[in-house]
Amino acid sequence: MPQKISALPVKAKVRDTKTKYYGVPIGWVIGDKNHAGYPANSTTLVAESIIKICCFDATESGGNTDRERYGNNRYSLANIRQWLNKSGTGWYQAQHSYDRPPSNSYVWSGYNAYDTEAGFKTGFSPQFLAAILPTTLTVAKPTTDGGGSETVTDDFFLPSKQEVGLGSENGIAEGSLLALFNSNNSSRLRTCTPQAIANSNYTNNPSSADNWYWRLRSPYSGSASSVRIVDTDGGGTYYSACNGNVGVLPLRWIYRDRVARAAKAEAHHQRKAYPIQRKEDKHIAPTPGTTQLRGAGLPAVLHHYGQRLRKNM
Repeated sequence: MPQKISALPVKAKVRDTKTKYYGVPIGWVIGDKNHAGYPANSTTLVAESIIKICCFDATESGGNTDRERYGNNRYSLANIRQWLNKSGTGWYQAQHSYDRPPSNSYVWSGYNAYDTEAGFKTGFSPQFLAAILPTTLTVAKPTTDGGGSETVTDDFFLPSKQEVGLGSENGIAEGSLLALFNSNNSSRLRTCTPQAIANSNYTNNPSSADNWYWRLRSPYSGSASSVRIVDTDGGGTYYSACNGNVGVLPLRWIYRDRVARAAKAEAHHQRKAYPIQRKEDKHIAPTPGTTQLRGAGLPAVLHHYGQRLRKNM
């Protein structure tokens, strides 16, 4: 029986075999559905694992001394925000007069520069780019920039402290708690993909079994250069924006109804079920225990691979 993505539970795992980063399909987890305060009729997808290790923002050429030394912690101006929402090379554009790209010369100890890397959206299939819902986000502003908050509208973004269960920043509620997370640190523990580790030049990389640091969009508002992150124990801490040893765990909202029309799940109740393939789906490698989510004319295929679906769903 056809299964809509909107009917899958929070924590269900899905992926599009033609949407890739570092050459492999990106694994996503359903983080929430019709999340309060965000676009109606949408499903929130959160990367299953840390997909990249890099800085939040490069050191600057002048202006504020801390930002000149350690980078800018204002999300609206950050290198990582640009990269997440661009396709192709040459994605970097200066956001202000002191801005610099995340090149070897401007990231901490030359770790994990990404100015010459193609933007994150480069590897996405056209069908899924078309299904993404631009989302307006609240972000706390550092007190250096006047405090309070501002909004940004993006396709891909980093979560906030509030959204992952770590509370408000300087009294600013940056969204609301996603169903995937809670007050327990264990809900925030994440490991890196093997590809994130292999493509990192940090000298003390984790193993693929180690929980690792990952970035939030929230600033440490009392600082001009420090950004909130999730620590290896799942708690909260902060690091300098230019540090290239912290992971990236992106989010996106997608149209629930659009994906439901485009992607259908075929249920398999066998103990070791393999996806049923059509002639035009030759790019799909049969994987035990997966369920395809697909639709007519959709070469990119979502797989629900976290659990078997009952035939009577």
